[in-house]
Amino acid sequence: MKKTWEVDCDGVRHTVEYKTGFGNKVTIDGQPNKVKSNNWFINMIDYAFSFGDTQCHLTAIGNKTDLAVNGVYQGSGEPYEPLSNIPAWVYVMLAINIIGPFIIGGGIFSAAIGILLGTIYTQYALRQKTGAAIGIFIGCLVIQLLFAVFVIGAYIALQS
Repeated sequence: MKKTWEVDCDGVRHTVEYKTGFGNKVTIDGQPNKVKSNNWFINMIDYAFSFGDTQCHLTAIGNKTDLAVNGVYQGSGEPYEPLSNIPAWVYVMLAINIIGPFIIGGGIFSAAIGILLGTIYTQYALRQKTGAAIGIFIGCLVIQLLFAVFVIGAYIALQS
């Protein structure tokens, strides 16, 4: 995936490009910079840089990527919120949704559901919509438990 923005600063046009694949890369005016995710489970990047007095932050949560210039996201127009503001309980929920399926028997597909829905409730938690984040987490748990019951039931039925 590749996403490009152009930023005008003091009459100079700068190009910012974010590229994912085998290693995430932010290219600023042709200069590549490798960036690492802040989370083991989900792609979470908050890369800060500046053009003179213009402060920029490239943020990525899962597949959602946006560039904040002087505190405002270019794509959505919302105010910039640092990823460091994500509450610790969100990381606990992510671990439960991603590691839990391997413990209860849901397997890789159930963990993939946890990753997908985890990116969504992380974005809600960052916007301080706690009720929605917890609701999505509980919904994800229910889906994963149903999937685990199906997998275990199918295994038992095949063994008989």
